[in-house]
Amino acid sequence: MNNRFYTIMVIPEKSAQVKKWMISHKMVQAALAVGGLVVVFALITTLTSLRYLQKKAQFESALTRNHYLEGQLQLLNNQINIADSTLVRVQNFEQKLRVLADLDTAGVGGGFGPLPQDEGSVFLKSTEESPHGTLVASLSEDMYNNSGTDFSNPLELKVDSIHRKASLQEQSLQELYELLKDQRTVLSSRPSVWPAKGWLTSTFGYRISPFTGLRHMHSGIDIAAAIGTEVRSPANGVVTRVGTEPGFGKFLVINHGYGIVTRYGHNSKMLVKVGQKVKRGEPISLVGNTGRSTGPHLHYEIRVNGVPVNPMQYILD
Repeated sequence: MNNRFYTIMVIPEKSAQVKKWMISHKMVQAALAVGGLVVVFALITTLTSLRYLQKKAQFESALTRNHYLEGQLQLLNNQINIADSTLVRVQNFEQKLRVLADLDTAGVGGGFGPLPQDEGSVFLKSTEESPHGTLVASLSEDMYNNSGTDFSNPLELKVDSIHRKASLQEQSLQELYELLKDQRTVLSSRPSVWPAKGWLTSTFGYRISPFTGLRHMHSGIDIAAAIGTEVRSPANGVVTRVGTEPGFGKFLVINHGYGIVTRYGHNSKMLVKVGQKVKRGEPISLVGNTGRSTGPHLHYEIRVNGVPVNPMQYILD
């Protein structure tokens, strides 16, 4: 049986010699086997190519989503930082209000501090690996299903800190509101606005004197402005002194009650007189360059029970 032969004959259209070939049964079996292997190899190659294309599409999709979420998380992180900065500004404003209302500021903002920081900004790590191997992307199923992963912790800590600060701030402001709503008269007598428009050139505290070169206490602030700029009362009060003072030139003092007095030096002209009642925002003098001065400016002081305090603690605008 295995010695059988098959004859293949080719007969031309026109009369010619007939061509024929003798093929053994074994050769036919071998040809069929090779053909089967070629078909199987072609199928495997096709399936592998399809799998490759599928993996590549999944990888590119995950990578695109990873980059998108990275941008969204960075945006959220920036918004949280802005909210934290806003809360800090509200806290500072509240502290000034407490100074005006003679409230204790020692415990204000307790627990406040910088937001917890992670290693750099919040971001997604992308691992770009060839789709020939295992598809790797930093955006894993854990991120969707497990909110307690290490990745999300820094952001969660920041959000928790914002909620805590907002809660403390709300309680503190409620306390402040309850106290202030019945103290309008007291507040109207507290110097809480800038007395003149200009540039702050010298702050409250120790400084080097421009005249002696020695370190000494500067008991107010200096606001540089053009000569003739209006000086306005920062609160309601009564003018108690209009005259001159050594070193300060033309000098003005207003008593606002409750132990608070404001003083104004280096004026060029007085617009009020002793005993006159003034209201917040009312013009009281004009900026000048009188007395010992290096240029046109207003020297502005606040004294509480005779003790100089930093005017910047009172200025709200």
